[in-house]
Amino acid sequence: MRLRKARNTDVPQIRALINEMAARTDQDHQHGHMLPRSLTELYEHIRDYTVLIDGDRVLGCCALQSQWDGLAELKALAVADEVQNRGWGRNLVETVLAGAEELGVDCVYTLTNKMEFFERLGFAPINMRELPQRVWTECTNCPKFMVACDEVAMTYKGRRPKQTFIPIVGVNAPAAAHLALGLTPRNHASGPMNTDGHQPPFGPPKS
Repeated sequence: MRLRKARNTDVPQIRALINEMAARTDQDHQHGHMLPRSLTELYEHIRDYTVLIDGDRVLGCCALQSQWDGLAELKALAVADEVQNRGWGRNLVETVLAGAEELGVDCVYTLTNKMEFFERLGFAPINMRELPQRVWTECTNCPKFMVACDEVAMTYKGRRPKQTFIPIVGVNAPAAAHLALGLTPRNHASGPMNTDGHQPPFGPPKS
């Protein structure tokens, strides 16, 4: 058995492995061990996946998906029952993490109900609200969202994602929009410049 980057032809087996795990329920994980994945999603993101193979069989998988500036999610970790408790889950995670530096990723996070497993690999829990991009993409499509979420947000080595600056109003918004928010519109032809050589999107509040 060995690990390698996933190929397009691996998708049906990856989906079968993930969705079989997602369908399982027990007292500790009444809402499934992981989220199911569609064929469309897997084909579109196959380059993110690393797989454990034995001949032509896919027995494990894990993905690292870039999601924002310096931020990526470790997701879809699954290992077939027949090869569990042999360290393959750890090997998959460590292999995927090794690729984060090549991507220029500073912060790798995961959402998991296997908190103890990821703690052993150097992950630490953080507040989910520090991951706004994640919440408004995949979370809103999850059947557990707001009603049955049993997952914890964790980041590798406890790192925090970069804060995202969202302007109060667009740089080319009409003057009325600036005034409605109590901002003084700049004259873009002659207004002051930022240190990076760009004019700020709005002026200071009126006195």
